[in-house]
Amino acid sequence: MRVRLRAATVACTALAAVLLPVQAVPAAASPPTPAGTLLERSPLDPASVPAAAGASARLRYATLRTATAAGESTGSVFLPHGPAPAGGWPMVSYAHGTVGIADRCAPSTTGFNYVERPAVEAWLDAGYAVVATDYAGIGTDGVNAYLDGPAAGANAVDIVTAARRAYGDVLSDRWIVTGLSQGGHATYFAAAEATDRAPDLDYRGAVTVGAPTHLENLFPLAGPAVPPLPMPGLVNFSLFTLAGIDDQRPEVDIRRYLTPAGIDLMERAKVTCSVELGQYLRAHPVTIGELFTDTLWNDDVRAVLQQMLTAPTSGFDRPLRVVHSLADTTVPIPLTWAQLADMDAHGVRYEYQQLVTEDHTGSLMASMPAAVDFAGRVLE
Repeated sequence: MRVRLRAATVACTALAAVLLPVQAVPAAASPPTPAGTLLERSPLDPASVPAAAGASARLRYATLRTATAAGESTGSVFLPHGPAPAGGWPMVSYAHGTVGIADRCAPSTTGFNYVERPAVEAWLDAGYAVVATDYAGIGTDGVNAYLDGPAAGANAVDIVTAARRAYGDVLSDRWIVTGLSQGGHATYFAAAEATDRAPDLDYRGAVTVGAPTHLENLFPLAGPAVPPLPMPGLVNFSLFTLAGIDDQRPEVDIRRYLTPAGIDLMERAKVTCSVELGQYLRAHPVTIGELFTDTLWNDDVRAVLQQMLTAPTSGFDRPLRVVHSLADTTVPIPLTWAQLADMDAHGVRYEYQQLVTEDHTGSLMASMPAAVDFAGRVLE
């Protein structure tokens, strides 16, 4: 009786107090699907495929849902035209910038926007296969945990594994990761864990462009007393972040910090792509302070935000290239200066390209010639 009761207690702790010795012990839960497992391969809408791509596919694969939970994501694979070179096409894992968190915003559904499609085309023209995660929750169940860096970084790594399983030796095991804005934030996380997360692959380096960092020190300051700030898109980004926390971190109860208007806008953010949300907010202006009834500066919320937002400042075992522009008002460059100072303190070696006149989105293509050169050096 004791043996059976112990087994039942281990298998179903919540019911231990009421289990009878004659009851069967529930079967153990199935282990999570290994990261990078290919779950489905399907065709892409031809309208979403860049002109520079030959073969293409939409993949669904196992990965992280949040920093602390397993799940799945979708994404795209694009191969250059023509036969693969000896050893297969080397890969660029492309982490996209903010497009929204609704399923219909997924680049594998809609195609890449006018900002990022030229970059994808440039990588293909340079002779690299492009694998591009949608991020978990954009195209899969639930709401994307926006700026959950550990999850987004894992999404960008695991699609490389899934793509190799889909295409085999047509793809090389050599790869790099790159991204703009939200994708730049994801790139820091992917770069810090790529070798350990995908040991069967040959990770070679990363390029991060206009990445928001040190947000874990800024976002908890949000509250009713925050004055209007000259940062285009700040309300949009905040709403996407709040929406992801509301859906994926219910224990935080983020709604209790929000005004009725804040809750309404957060719900709108869950089903609206970035461009549409921006248009709505321009027609119906609201400040950060008007979203909140109370500050987020408390231990519980700060702990979650630190886990999600704190970009790695060490652990990079392959070359890292950082790009930011002095003219970027969407993600101000002092955030990257702080990131570089922290990486310097940890002895990280990196390349840094500081642009001067380009805005946030313009930084991507302005940095492409040097990024392609970087890829050629590290992937040779």
